Amino acid sequence: LTGQSGGPYAIPAGSSLETPNSPAIKSIVYCLRVQFVHVQAALTSASLASFWTALSMRLYDIVVARLLQHYTVSTVGAVILSRDVEALRSVSMLAGTEHSHWDMLRELVTLYMTPPDAIKTMLVGPDGDASKGLFSKTGRDTALVFLSRRNDYRYKTAAGMKKSSWVTDMLSELSMSDPSDGGNVNVSSFAAGRKHM
Repeated sequence: LTGQSGGPYAIPAGSSLETPNSPAIKSIVYCLRVQFVHVQAALTSASLASFWTALSMRLYDIVVARLLQHYTVSTVGAVILSRDVEALRSVSMLAGTEHSHWDMLRELVTLYMTPPDAIKTMLVGPDGDASKGLFSKTGRDTALVFLSRRNDYRYKTAAGMKKSSWVTDMLSELSMSDPSDGGNVNVSSFAAGRKHM
């Protein structure tokens, strides 16, 4: 999609946020909005709802697969990613009823905007209220795998990639292992149609 090694969301700090969306998402959303009226005219209401829900889920699966397999996300890039998720969610809401996968992704994108010292609270919930944490809302492994796509999660050393100290400290405090270790994350387990608890 881009010539950048970390993908369209690995934008360096201090970069301009002039464009509201990444070019690929802007094009997809435009095409879907233009085609919606034609699809709507050709299908019954029930068929339209089923088709558009399936399309929404497939778009989500593609975005998540690209994110988890190929992209890293910087704090600045998270703003564009958030706008992209919102644009895709908005076009998905034109028809159909099951679009909660976009809401979950919106929650997960906040992991990329949050300073490292506040991430643990985001994951487990403020003041120990687990029901408000991402572990409760999205599932522990899901939250940690998405978190691992932060561009400051790992850094290059002469011996290869190494986790940042804030990551190892947080995982130690939580007594958890990193589900993204080994680099072989099964992206199909994060599909829109699956429960993430």
